[in-house]
Amino acid sequence: MAVLRLRSCFHLASLRNAHYPALIALSHISSRSCHDGCAIRIPNYCACPTLTATGLAFLSSGQIFWCLGRVRGLERMERTALSANVLNNRDFRKLWAGQGASLFGSLVSRLVLPFFVIYTLSATPMEVAWVRVAEVVPGLVVGLLAGVVADRWRRRRIMIMTDSLRAILVGLIPLLFLLHRLTLGLVIGLVVLLSMSQIVFDSAYDAYLPTLVPVQQLVDANAKMSALSAVAEVTGFGIAGVLFQWLGGALAFSVDMLSFVVSALTLWAIQRSEPAPAAPDNEHLLVSDLFQGLSSLCKHSLLRRVALIDSGNSLYFGLSSAVYMLYISRGLHLAPAWQGILYAVGGVASFISAGLTTRVISKLGHARALTTGTVVAAAGTAFLPLAFGPIWLLIFFVLGQQVVGDAGDTLVAVGLSSLRQQHTDNAALGRVRSAWLVVTSLGTLCGILLGGQLAEHVGLRATLFVGVGVRLVVAILTIRSTPLIARMANFTSYDSSQ
Repeated sequence: MAVLRLRSCFHLASLRNAHYPALIALSHISSRSCHDGCAIRIPNYCACPTLTATGLAFLSSGQIFWCLGRVRGLERMERTALSANVLNNRDFRKLWAGQGASLFGSLVSRLVLPFFVIYTLSATPMEVAWVRVAEVVPGLVVGLLAGVVADRWRRRRIMIMTDSLRAILVGLIPLLFLLHRLTLGLVIGLVVLLSMSQIVFDSAYDAYLPTLVPVQQLVDANAKMSALSAVAEVTGFGIAGVLFQWLGGALAFSVDMLSFVVSALTLWAIQRSEPAPAAPDNEHLLVSDLFQGLSSLCKHSLLRRVALIDSGNSLYFGLSSAVYMLYISRGLHLAPAWQGILYAVGGVASFISAGLTTRVISKLGHARALTTGTVVAAAGTAFLPLAFGPIWLLIFFVLGQQVVGDAGDTLVAVGLSSLRQQHTDNAALGRVRSAWLVVTSLGTLCGILLGGQLAEHVGLRATLFVGVGVRLVVAILTIRSTPLIARMANFTSYDSSQ
């Protein structure tokens, strides 16, 4: 079948009214994805492989109308595929459920860990920053290697193994605590190992998802995962503070350990066979493979630009994470239980945003959706450093940051993930994902170190205002990138020439 892709502005009616000129014009249309993502296929006996004017001149009117009917039927089939609910996929539901459990446990740990460091170990702002550094540095050290692993071995097997390893590592925290052997140094060491495992898992997951669902459903699949993450945020953050005060910081990590076990079991239960990984051209070209993802990312104009946007967001996230919990705990004097409830409300906003993401991107397009999400997220960032007054007013500002900021960040995250998966050859997706992780981890690391230094010199509130400035710069960059994203986001298949 010769594949042609029509832009939405090219009406099929023009084919009916001007048979040969319109069909001849098709020869000049790019074979890339069309504006609305519809692939139009014409049988080989109706069009020659190159679709030249000479070949088309011999088509009869009957053949033309047969082709038109075929075109419209296939267009309807494409639109049906795009509108199908990804949850109808049984194996995706297993992945979805397992990741939901894993996200719930991880979000409990994400909140309990800083509580444990701040309240139990009485850490200073710089020590809190070092814990965050321990989460980020492995991305720079093993990120590229994780991508090679994800592209050379079965991704689902990698995910099961890393889930099992993380269950063991997290289980060591309450065990060492009960044995009175848990120190800040050991916590940092375990965080490093957990972060390495997480990086390998994420690289494998990002490359595995497109093999489980059709490319037309990637936005819906990522939106469903984001919605699930929001639900996990509501429940995980909602009980994390209570668990910390009830069980103590170390024992609360047991929830995360059990969640990794559930995730591994659901991955094991998936029945769909995974395509065999592409064999490397040369077993000795490991160094070349390590940097292939980074090279592909830099050469692709769209991926390069959106990776830069994500790196700017990561700079803010790093800066904010170094001071956020300290500011809430010591600056605003909100108890852990209150904090958990407030963060859970942010999860509700993320859930609503994730539920609307597919519709928003379909209506606005990737470019305007990303711009909208970035601007909304920047506006939400300003709430927190502006907080003042009695406790009810402080709660209002924290809720404003959680609701507005999380809604915008969810829209941006889904859009960026979908663009990366749609515009990368699946055989190299693990390496590109890891290269992306290295770039964003560098931004996060710079933000953490900057945030820790600023907090000790200018204070927590002033540091958060610097974060607002970073967000505004990212918003401006996204707005200026809108023409490029709008022009290239509609190419739904990998093309190295983009």
